[in-house]
Amino acid sequence: MNRRLFWKILIIFWVIFYLTFQLTWIAFSIYAENKNQRFLNHMPTKVDMIAQLLHVAGEDETLNFIAHLPEQERALLSIKLVSPINEQVNILTDELETPTYVYQRMAAAPDGTLYSVSFKEDKDDHTKKTLFNMPMPIVLMGIFVGLVFSLFLAWNLTRPMRLLRQGFFRVSQGDLSVRLFNKLKPRRDELSELGKDFDMMVEQLNILISDRQSLLHDVSHELRTPLARLQLAIGLAQQNKQNIDTALARIELESQRLDQLIGEILNYSRAEMNNRTDEYFDLKDLISVVINDANYEANHQLIDVHFISSPITHSIVKGNSEQIRRAIENIIRNAIRFSQAGQAVEVSLKETGKYLQIEVKDRGPGVEANKLSSIFEPFVRIQSPQLGKGYGLGLAIARKTVIMHNGTIQATNRDGGGLIVTISLPYWRKLQ
Repeated sequence: MNRRLFWKILIIFWVIFYLTFQLTWIAFSIYAENKNQRFLNHMPTKVDMIAQLLHVAGEDETLNFIAHLPEQERALLSIKLVSPINEQVNILTDELETPTYVYQRMAAAPDGTLYSVSFKEDKDDHTKKTLFNMPMPIVLMGIFVGLVFSLFLAWNLTRPMRLLRQGFFRVSQGDLSVRLFNKLKPRRDELSELGKDFDMMVEQLNILISDRQSLLHDVSHELRTPLARLQLAIGLAQQNKQNIDTALARIELESQRLDQLIGEILNYSRAEMNNRTDEYFDLKDLISVVINDANYEANHQLIDVHFISSPITHSIVKGNSEQIRRAIENIIRNAIRFSQAGQAVEVSLKETGKYLQIEVKDRGPGVEANKLSSIFEPFVRIQSPQLGKGYGLGLAIARKTVIMHNGTIQATNRDGGGLIVTISLPYWRKLQ
């Protein structure tokens, strides 16, 4: 499997870690070297002082003084007895040696004995190595620790990406049951949030596909009935030529119903596509126009549609005025359909917070409480004697339109009988 990102992260962080480790070693080496140099710089003064002490107080007092010096200074000091045969014996170590001296002074004790006081070169000084000439254990430790750290980091960063890649592959194959948030939740970082967004995306895709399949099934079912009646009318016309006028009238009626059904399906499809053109319009004026049109139809049925508007700041809305008009018209026509002669349909507009709220109230039969939420689904129709005319797409189109305009829509039963459909749309607010 191609794991280029894994190797990039591994190599880059391994190099960075080793360079950081190396630079840290260099910094401490330079610091130690400077500290050692400062120590060596004051050693000639210490040698001069010891030589003077030898000359004044003798060997015993000098050795007692040296015994109280720091271990690092004692290790570098050397006091040698200068013998006539040119053999120098270090009286601090009782050894014959000829080391390399950095600084040396001769001193004569009160008894006339000649001594050589000096400090020698530190052969164990590791600070004089070159910058990149690190001790091998340090080099191996830097390589090993850097490798382990980089491996863990590369694995930790690429594992969620592998999970996402596998998830997208499964989704592309049609598997919408894949979920990643539970696997990434322990991380508690941006990648776990990405897993949550992935799950939300898959759930939304699942809903959309289910809705499409359900819509296709419902459309097929709704088209089958008028098509069956069309085929029956054609068959009867072919069998009985004398009743051809009746058959043609039936064919014309079913064709009109098919045309109406297809028109509603197209309107629902347009509402789903969310391809609106935004504009600014006055919602109050738009409702007035819709009510005037609705009264033209309702007055013939002795039903009155009247409009009540509460005092509001303004009623300017941003969106597609034609889609909003159609949505409100569908709800009002639905209320008229379920109303009887002598009844009234009340339409009101008021301001609630940042929203304009439209209420359409009728005195029809209402809806069973457990079916209130389903009346906005496509092809869902209430069993009622007043049903006759629609295909159950009007309220579905209204809901799609309202949601597309960042609003809400809901239905509740009215006290005393009837239905209340409430639409909330955000009114236009000028940015400060």
